[in-house]
Amino acid sequence: MHFGITGEVDANLLEESGWGVIYGQDVSQKVKDALQPLIEHRKQSAHPFVIYEGATAPQSGDTAEMWLRDRGVRLDVVDPDKGVPFYLLIVASPRSIPFELQYTLDLYWAVGRLWFDTPEEFRQYADSVIAYERAAQLPTVRKVAMFATEHDFDDATQRFMRNVATPMINGEGVTPSPLGKRQKFALETFLGDKASKATLCDLLLGRATGGTPSILFSGSHGMQFDDGDPRQAANQGALVCNDWEGYGDITENHWFGAGNVPKEAKVHGLIHFFFACHGGGCSALDNFDRTNNEPKRMAPGPFLARLPQGLLAHPGGGALAVLAHVERAWANSFEGADRSSQSQGFRDVLARLMRGDRIGNATDTFNMRWAALSVGLAEKQLALQRGEEIPLKTLGRLWVARDDARNFIILGDPAVKIATEKLPVLQGGRQPFAAPGSQPGP
Repeated sequence: MHFGITGEVDANLLEESGWGVIYGQDVSQKVKDALQPLIEHRKQSAHPFVIYEGATAPQSGDTAEMWLRDRGVRLDVVDPDKGVPFYLLIVASPRSIPFELQYTLDLYWAVGRLWFDTPEEFRQYADSVIAYERAAQLPTVRKVAMFATEHDFDDATQRFMRNVATPMINGEGVTPSPLGKRQKFALETFLGDKASKATLCDLLLGRATGGTPSILFSGSHGMQFDDGDPRQAANQGALVCNDWEGYGDITENHWFGAGNVPKEAKVHGLIHFFFACHGGGCSALDNFDRTNNEPKRMAPGPFLARLPQGLLAHPGGGALAVLAHVERAWANSFEGADRSSQSQGFRDVLARLMRGDRIGNATDTFNMRWAALSVGLAEKQLALQRGEEIPLKTLGRLWVARDDARNFIILGDPAVKIATEKLPVLQGGRQPFAAPGSQPGP
């Protein structure tokens, strides 16, 4: 099932859905040359195949709607035969092509972004994707690893454990089924005290799960440094591990950043889904300060988090893709108004990845949630214009929920997927696990 592309097209077939790259105006020829192997690789199978650069790439000040209009299409269900491929890889910093254009374009198209400091990193990523897709034997195993912290005196991580991790492990509803069971993926869990910095290192080395898992799903705090802090560029979004006790200062001994990725890491073929503040990047201005005429400045300019970049361009073979959040991540993503578990969006994405969907097609659920919240917000704004009394706090909460759903992004080629047909089928579905304070699930 797919929602962004016409029903006449199979979104998982590049020969029907197409692929294109959008270069920022300031991308050097060295970067383009470094990505050329991936360009040629996609060109062999994708139809339509398009390179957007110079006059055909987004110009300064362009919105997604403006750029699409110039291509002869509108923001609507995608028909690749109209010329714009379904899968689009943005190669640009968020200063050159803003996050906002990516968010909006991703409502219907499957959009990913790549940006590194050096051409060598682009080449490393390109070579890694090609090697994975051509390999007779894959570097990963048919497993999902779940890494979730839970700190004393910390409501946020306790709610994630209660409303995301535990339901996924034990299943919920009328016919509870643990995550991965239907797709025959084993689930291995590293929760609470086991979600340490050393454990995360072992996961990336392939030691913790008997090989590199196909998917790593992590839920934790992400480090946030204020504008002007010299640690911000290198460590914004670094994952806070359970080494932190839940109170007192957080130091570099507690967080896992790009500098902590081992040189011997075995992340080739991995898809990592981060749920953490700034896990994917940081905006220049506070996205969640919509009721203030002068939002707080978060950073000198928008930028991507370093940890995903380090995984994607690892010299030992890069990860396929990272799904992460720009700016702060909120519990709206997985909770109802009564704080009940509503983690089905997360589970849907993970299930689609295990099924073999391309990652850009597997994340439609977040776009649908953003659209639904936008409708509710628009209705409140209209009521306000009609003179109805709408508390400012109510509007603020709606803005937060809407932008929280919007701010998930794919880092990497949106057309990558887990090559499930090459992975051996594991029996048993998952390893035994007792959630904190409960009996082992079925």
